[in-house]
Amino acid sequence: MGTTRTALVTGATSGLGLATVRRLAATPGWRVVLAVRDLRRGRALAGELGPDAGLVALELASLASVREAAATVAGQEPPVDVLVLNAGLQVTRSDVASADGHELTFAVNHLGNYLLTRLLLPHLAPGGRVVTVGSGTHFGTLRKSGPYPRPRWEDPRVLATPREGSGQRAYATSKLATVYFSRELARRTPGIDVVTFDPGLLPATGLARDYSPRAQALYRRLTPLLERLPGAQTVERAAGQLADVVTGPDGTPGRYVERGVEAPSSPESLDPRRARELWDVSADLVGLPAQISAS
Repeated sequence: MGTTRTALVTGATSGLGLATVRRLAATPGWRVVLAVRDLRRGRALAGELGPDAGLVALELASLASVREAAATVAGQEPPVDVLVLNAGLQVTRSDVASADGHELTFAVNHLGNYLLTRLLLPHLAPGGRVVTVGSGTHFGTLRKSGPYPRPRWEDPRVLATPREGSGQRAYATSKLATVYFSRELARRTPGIDVVTFDPGLLPATGLARDYSPRAQALYRRLTPLLERLPGAQTVERAAGQLADVVTGPDGTPGRYVERGVEAPSSPESLDPRRARELWDVSADLVGLPAQISAS
């Protein structure tokens, strides 16, 4: 009887996360742990996937919730082979605060993921993998980012502060932070395989949950047309690519995989000074030492 491997997937009840956990749960030798905001939906999905599926409550906008989720996983689950940081958020404004007073997009798309990863590093299986979900919006070019504003990098403490501005720019900037985080994590943890997966444009994911009902309805009607644009694809196809990243062999540490193919991330994302600064400030914001202690 072969060994069963465990993938913990955040944002598992909708969009890319939902399609990915269904694929992984159907893959021989793999089981999934669903990290979800909505436990009712999570329980229903776990029931659909079968008795091997695990479930943990996780609200990335609350550092207390992240700590509780990590403690639950460490106490109740076998070592995690792959941590899939899929959950993400886009809001219309950058003056919305998280439960801890941080700018909401930065809190969910970076700080929560940073803390969850740091707390679960000792619970990763030997040779484990961390997969972050990135976005072409971090490039800041029309070809890669479409209509999104270019990221605007600043001192990470400024990025973590709610202030007037574009929610779309905050999202693009948070996805630049995702690449910095992945590269610095790879540098600091040579025994862990770290990957950023960019699924391309996914019109059906519906990240902007605070958009008006009318805007969301219009977007849903346009989704079939948007999926035909260059660089766009369906959620199901992207989920297959992400599942392949989860279950596939190791590769270049800190690599960027765009729609299933290893590719360069943006030139701006290659700045090691920014990556180190983001790591150190993030550690301070979540109350951890910057240095990773030996487990």
